[in-house]
Amino acid sequence: MKIEFTPEQYETLLKSIAISSWMINAFNEGEEESNSYAELEQYILSFAKEFGKQEFVDYDVADDIYYPTRKFEDQTDIFDIISDYDNELFWDELIHRMARRDFLEEYGESGLAAMAIEERIEKEAPYISKYEEIFTNQGLENVEIRS
Repeated sequence: MKIEFTPEQYETLLKSIAISSWMINAFNEGEEESNSYAELEQYILSFAKEFGKQEFVDYDVADDIYYPTRKFEDQTDIFDIISDYDNELFWDELIHRMARRDFLEEYGESGLAAMAIEERIEKEAPYISKYEEIFTNQGLENVEIRS
């Protein structure tokens, strides 16, 4: 099988690889990235020159590794995409975790376990709506940690 890309499609593929690599490795703290992902990333990066994108990828002969350049990071929107994702994820997680906390407080684990999924969704929805409204209107302004 052969897959052909335009230079623009290849650049989009580079961005996709960089974003997925970041997501896979963001919290690995010293752990090596998965070989299958790393191998695919190296393979894709190795074609940069053929697509006229050599300014976006460097090769380290000593380590035998390709890596995105600073120019790639500066001239593409990968960090904007990651930042937007992180921001949306933060609010979504905060809303749903606060709603789940309050929902469990009211119905308890056993009450939750006794509910059909449709009932759970229906009964949890007002909690989610409550926190969506609060955080949309006030952000973190009224969030306070008590100890």
